[in-house]
Amino acid sequence: MLAVDVRQALRAGRTVEESAARAWRFSARTVDQHGDFLLAFVDGGVCVGAFEIRGSRSDDGSGGKYLFDLAPARRFRWALGRRLPLPPGRNPARILTGQHLREFLDAEPRRAFGTGQD
Repeated sequence: MLAVDVRQALRAGRTVEESAARAWRFSARTVDQHGDFLLAFVDGGVCVGAFEIRGSRSDDGSGGKYLFDLAPARRFRWALGRRLPLPPGRNPARILTGQHLREFLDAEPRRAFGTGQD
């Protein structure tokens, strides 16, 4: 799962989806291995958007950054407004794997109740 800090793009007047879809620096391997979903966050790691990545392409004009074709991820709408367990660092483009991904998935409310239903 990928996560991006959309704070600067939002200040420029873009929507959350436009901000999340813009060019982000990830390697091709990272996009191939972890590019199913993308979470948009702002200050303090608060989630403001959750998207399924429908497609991606390298933007050669921007030094190999990736542009994403996104659709709202209904599956993760529960995360909106919640603080994400982001890996440490200042990079605006992050990867949620291992412990951080597990912590995020375990925070889903229906998991807490053990029902597995909406």
